[in-house]
Amino acid sequence: MERKFGFTLAEMFITIAIVGVVSALTIPVLVTNYQANVRIAQLQKVYNEISGAIVAAIADERTDALDYTYVYEDVDGAVDFLSKYLKVSSRCNSSECMAPTYRSLDGTASGSIFQNSVPCVTLNMGAVVCVPSIQHDDGYNGHSGMSVVIDVNGQNAPNTNGRDLFQFVVYSDGSIGNSYQPQSNGASAGRCEQFADKASYAGSCFSKIVADGWKMDY
Repeated sequence: MERKFGFTLAEMFITIAIVGVVSALTIPVLVTNYQANVRIAQLQKVYNEISGAIVAAIADERTDALDYTYVYEDVDGAVDFLSKYLKVSSRCNSSECMAPTYRSLDGTASGSIFQNSVPCVTLNMGAVVCVPSIQHDDGYNGHSGMSVVIDVNGQNAPNTNGRDLFQFVVYSDGSIGNSYQPQSNGASAGRCEQFADKASYAGSCFSKIVADGWKMDY
């Protein structure tokens, strides 16, 4: 008699259970990685749009620096600049379009990211861009700078510094860096994880992402 090979019912249940366990372990990681990649893509898109806007503004103002143009006059002038050159769906205050509470990388609740409400714009892509301050002359290591805070997906989760909330500085010469160094580098990027419990330092994650080739390797 020819012998038939196949799985018993018990073997099928065991196989299904194994597949279920493997899926339970791997799917959350895949989803997390996918979400991180989406947020990085959003951040890079905002960065590129602001970079292009800076070049256009410098050309339109017929100057080689943004210092003392309307862009750098005050935060309202900066938001006028964003509204003119970016694809903006609305202007708002941070209390209206940012999440009420943010967390640091280690999960510590850090509350509101601004002491007072600051002017922002909501982009068509869903990101919110705010300008909390402008420093002239020696404001940032001897450079004038416009502080820019971005939540790449607005009020949507995770509302965490270094995950969907980032900060960088637009310097008067048009270059972009973070609030510690004029350009992204290893020293400033290291603060991203070193001070994961401090929301103010998590802004350096922007530098780390750029330094790592637009990857969220933390």
